[in-house]
Amino acid sequence: MDAHFIDELTKDAVDPTTVAFYATNNGVQSPTVTYSGATTPAVGVIARLGVGWYRVFVDTTLMSGDAFGTYEGEGANQAPGERWFYVRPRGVKP
Repeated sequence: MDAHFIDELTKDAVDPTTVAFYATNNGVQSPTVTYSGATTPAVGVIARLGVGWYRVFVDTTLMSGDAFGTYEGEGANQAPGERWFYVRPRGVKP
């Protein structure tokens, strides 16, 4: 799941001081993951792919139905955001 942090005034890509991510499904929140310098995304690892561009892979093994991924920026250039996604059981066609 990607996040793009943008300066609202200049519309330029910017990096927050801290970037964190968590997912919520059926009222259960996953542990919060914090960016720690990675450049390759993985489950539970936030990677910086470019200025203001971050990606994390979400483990959906125990999820079903509507879910939300939330990125939060702290310090300079805060730009929190939430994205909805749907998790369907394996083998079920959309």
